Amino acid sequence: MKYFYPAVFSHDAEKGTFSAVFPDIPGCQAFGRSMDETATKARAAMAASLREMEEKEIPFPMASDERLLQRRCRNAKVCVILVDMDSYRAFCAYKVKHADAKSAEWAASARKGRKAGILARVFGLR
Repeated sequence: MKYFYPAVFSHDAEKGTFSAVFPDIPGCQAFGRSMDETATKARAAMAASLREMEEKEIPFPMASDERLLQRRCRNAKVCVILVDMDSYRAFCAYKVKHADAKSAEWAASARKGRKAGILARVFGLR
């Protein structure tokens, strides 16, 4: 399923950072040093927030009209962010599977490098 929500992007000239806030998704925001970095982080934050809402069985809010938001936020840029939740779920499953494989690989290498203590050598303890 694909979802799209408007994000309000603003620039803090003093700090040299950009921020993105989703007015329709409570607590969903992103920060970055460039507009591209912020947009990438905003897409990831939106996907994570929507996935959390799915898991908690919270209904998704309706998306605001980006033209109305642009009128309200004159000093900011409003952009619509699209997220494909099926792709995001597959990506999360891949990360978990990859992390599990890396953990098993690390544990095996740690066991190989471990030296047996005197009790282990004498009594065969592990």
